[in-house]
Amino acid sequence: MTGLNKLRMNLTVMNTIVLLGLSVFIAVVLYATISLNRDSDINNSLEIYCAQLAGNLDYLESEDPESPELEEDRVNFQAFLEGLNKNNVTYMVWNENFEAVSASTHLNIDPQELKNLILRYVAEKQSKYWVANYRTDTQNLKVCTYTIIGKDGGLKTFQVIKDMSSESSVLANAVNIMSIVVIIGAVASGLCGYFLSGRSLVPIKKGMEHQQEFLADASHELRTPIAVIQTNLEVVRGDGEESVNSQMEWLNNAYDETKRMHRIVEDLMFLARADAGEVHIEDSEVDLGFLCCEVAERMLTVAAGKQINLLVDVPDTPLTVFGDESQLTQLLVILIDNAIKYSESGTYITVSAEKAGTMVVMKVVDQGIGIPEADLKKVFQRFYRVDKARSREEGGTGLGLSIAQWIVERHRGVIDASSEEGRGTTMVVKFTAYSSTDKEASCERTEV
Repeated sequence: MTGLNKLRMNLTVMNTIVLLGLSVFIAVVLYATISLNRDSDINNSLEIYCAQLAGNLDYLESEDPESPELEEDRVNFQAFLEGLNKNNVTYMVWNENFEAVSASTHLNIDPQELKNLILRYVAEKQSKYWVANYRTDTQNLKVCTYTIIGKDGGLKTFQVIKDMSSESSVLANAVNIMSIVVIIGAVASGLCGYFLSGRSLVPIKKGMEHQQEFLADASHELRTPIAVIQTNLEVVRGDGEESVNSQMEWLNNAYDETKRMHRIVEDLMFLARADAGEVHIEDSEVDLGFLCCEVAERMLTVAAGKQINLLVDVPDTPLTVFGDESQLTQLLVILIDNAIKYSESGTYITVSAEKAGTMVVMKVVDQGIGIPEADLKKVFQRFYRVDKARSREEGGTGLGLSIAQWIVERHRGVIDASSEEGRGTTMVVKFTAYSSTDKEASCERTEV
């Protein structure tokens, strides 16, 4: 099963790669969404701070900020500063000569860098608010620049600076968490994928084992008649001076084995076509009671050859089912033939059929050697025979009941075997009865 193990590993790796790729894609999209939303929110807040700072320009340019007349402006500005400090934001206000009008006491950036940003703002002809990222080895800042014309006609420039250290730390932690989740997910995906791929390969494994067993059994079944044919023909070749009549025993042996090989090959071909869904089917209304009588009559000669009494018990009313008549005939032949093969002279075989509710129940009951309880579940397996020596003597191939089971299941029926060793076997087959209501419904569907 090395090939299956390799396939299992390939499926596991492929599934893990797909899920890992999907997880990474989701993580990247999530990171980008969080980052963009964060930047958008911070940019908006910085623009608001710039607007509020511009609104306090009169207070900032007053000659006596402590005068009682400016008490309300002073209180509002102090509240504004508290909001800036709370959010790690500082500010700088410049006049047209790049002289500081007002600034935070703990400015977190070199004023010269702020002047350079103002020059970029002017050179790039930015309108209204302009937010720029400023990064060094030790700093990660956002700077919002905004200019207006003051009451004195001079250019006033406002800048608010946001320290992004805490936000970057939060985002980095989010990246770490997502990375851990992706790794854990990949490991879990690999383990689950390995387990699930193993589960999904169980039917394939069983199918391959069944195929190998089937091929081995088929080879064994064909090897025996070939060996017998070869042995008998070698005897004939060894006595080249003998006449054909004197060699007839060996030729008959070879001929019997060719017939047995023919039956095996035919059964194998039927099962192969059945497995491939290539068996030709012609469904129609079939009277199962009449069919039991017809097949039993054909098998009377075979039963009489072993001095076995073959009885039929069916009602006068039709027992109609919907199916392929040739396949149902083959089913009956297999069941009756099996009963004859494993019954002794002077015993009885009863073929019966009756309607039970919505079902048609058919039984083939013999008084043969029976089947051990341990073997009852295996009798429908291909090439399985309870008594291989007797089966070979009777010309059995070990495929009949497998074909019978396929025919029953194809007709959506059920087949079951019950037996008492030494006292006989009962084969029970159940089909859904086909009524006039079913026929009318079928006609209506056809008309539509």
